[in-house]
This record gives sequence, structure tokens and C-alpha cells, in this order.
Amino acid sequence: MADRWLKTSCLLASASAFWLAALSPIPNIARAATYGLAITASVQLVQESRRLMVQDARRAALLIMNRELEHIEIALHTQQQEQALYEVYGAYPPEVKDELTKSLEHLYQEPSANHDHESSGSTSTSTSDKSLYRVVKALLEAGKSETFVIEEVLKLRGRRFAEGQARLRQLLEEGQRNEWD
Repeated sequence: MADRWLKTSCLLASASAFWLAALSPIPNIARAATYGLAITASVQLVQESRRLMVQDARRAALLIMNRELEHIEIALHTQQQEQALYEVYGAYPPEVKDELTKSLEHLYQEPSANHDHESSGSTSTSTSDKSLYRVVKALLEAGKSETFVIEEVLKLRGRRFAEGQARLRQLLEEGQRNEWD
């Protein structure tokens, strides 16, 4: 790698020196020779620069692929360790279970998460209803239909569609009443 950079630098210096020598007051035969050497050095410089760019691009691509492989290997190793813990304990240890629970709660509270909600007569002001209201409101403002929200977010399809309409109305009214915007 260093030898290619060194060769490229030497070719650049040689080409520059030959061009400057050709511009100096020397006899025409010497001028023709220095122009010829300058052109030869310039052509070799371009060819070596191309090789150097290809080599750098390959090295960068290999570095990125190796990093990705390391991440995949770490994820696979973590999954194998989790599976081994699960097999040894028959269930996850308390600290692992707590961490998984926190992760799942965080994912559940993400606005992009899909939630399964059962229809209930109570109008609770839980954080999940508040999060669900914000998601539904954002989807409706983004141009999604009420049918999409009922079927894909509330997961109330078919015979339960009317129940989903009631749940959606209840959720929107509760959100407006509690000013969850």
C-alpha cells in the first residue's frame, strides 16, 4: 500500500520536474526529450492513480463487510447465550427477564408499534391509550383511512369491525377530552 503511494508521489514529482525542465531555456532536442519524459511520467501517474483508487475502494468495502460480519457474529453469539440460559434455567434469570420486559415495554410504547387492543367499556387514561391515540391521530392526519386504522392498528376485522369503529370513536373522543395532542 505504501509503495503505491510512494510510486504515485514519485511519478508526480517526476512529471512536474520534466514539465518545468521543458519550459526552461534549453536546446530543442533536450526540450523534446523532457516533454516526452513528462508525458510518459504523466501517463504512468494516471494509471497508477487508477490502481490506487481501486485498491482503496476494495479495502474500504472489505472493511465495511468485516464490520457487518462482526455485528452479525455478536448478535448470533448473544442469541446463542440467551438460548443456553433459557435451556439451563428453564426460564430466563430475573435480571435478563427484567431487561427483556423493559425492552418490550419500550418497543410497545413506540409510536410505530402495532397494538392489539380488546374492546372494553372503561375509559382508562393509561399511557397505552394515550400512545395509541397519538398513533391513530398521526395516521389519520397522514391520510390513512379509518378502515386502515381499525383493521391494521386495532386489529379488529370482519365481524368485529363495528366493535373497532366504536373503539376508534371512543379513543378519539377520550383523546380530545383529555387533550392528549
